[in-house]
Amino acid sequence: MAGHDAQCRLGLIGAGTFGLRHSRFIARSDRADLVAAADPAFGPDRPVPDELHDLARYCDHREMLARGDLDGVIVASPSEMHVSHALDCLDAGVAVLVEKPVAVDREQARPLLDRVAADSRARVLVGHHRRHHPAVAAARELIGQGRLGEIRTIAAVWATHKSDAYFEVEWRRRQPGGGMLLINLIHEVDLLRHLVGEIASVEAIASNQARGLEVEDTAGLVLRFANGAIGTLVGSDSAVSPWGWDQATEDDPTFPYHPGQPCLLIAGSRGAVSVPDMTVFTQPAPSWLEPVTQNQIPVEGADAFARQLAHFADVAAGRARPLVTAEDALRSFEVVRTAARSRVS
Repeated sequence: MAGHDAQCRLGLIGAGTFGLRHSRFIARSDRADLVAAADPAFGPDRPVPDELHDLARYCDHREMLARGDLDGVIVASPSEMHVSHALDCLDAGVAVLVEKPVAVDREQARPLLDRVAADSRARVLVGHHRRHHPAVAAARELIGQGRLGEIRTIAAVWATHKSDAYFEVEWRRRQPGGGMLLINLIHEVDLLRHLVGEIASVEAIASNQARGLEVEDTAGLVLRFANGAIGTLVGSDSAVSPWGWDQATEDDPTFPYHPGQPCLLIAGSRGAVSVPDMTVFTQPAPSWLEPVTQNQIPVEGADAFARQLAHFADVAAGRARPLVTAEDALRSFEVVRTAARSRVS
């Protein structure tokens, strides 16, 4: 097992879009090294992605796990394989970072949930990376300290215009779950649960008018939280805007950065905050007749993927408990799945 100052030796299962993204994030990490990758598509007649040229490569992930020198494995295989691949890693005594969604439903997730509950050595972190952003930690602390009072309303937005090439992948055009609800808005739902609390009910409306595909390209959710707060979440992958986590942060250099743009507004009985720019709004005494003052909480080192990797290294070494457990991630998935099933087109 990696020591506190040692590099965490990682393997990767799945060399598709998300797997290669993880490989690039690991390449810039000072806490982890990617030493092996497994994907059934590897073979003598298939070109090797540039990111994986210098790694040991396996067609069977179980052969990779049999190396015996890995501290952790990132599972970025197709969603329906996440649970079985994670269990194989745990059987090999290796910590797991599972890309979201952790499973396609609770029944499929049950063996993994039961394993984690029964085995204290089973270390599973789910890749909702935005929770690791320092602005999220600052907002959670602000809310937890009661500085906003009782949370009343939340307004979240994620809007960007994906290229046509993105939809050349067949499952993104036709498969249930291929739309932006489960690919993108699940991140916003997870953040809202993390910051505000559990979601008691959700209603949704969706449209596929922009592209005419079988999956939705635009959606709106109305959320009722267990603490009585009401939230709205709107999103579109066919709209031009700077309002969205990818544009408002520098988490992924693939996306252009628009500093100072909020994508989440949280208002309480004593104050409000916009995230991730962390502008806090307050009044001496709450009244719509009084001016609202504002100040900004400084946020530094805003690289959520690097922080997630550092956290995973600590989880793999037994120094930290997972910030996002399998059960926690499954609850976010179930909220979005309920919204997808209840949507009105």
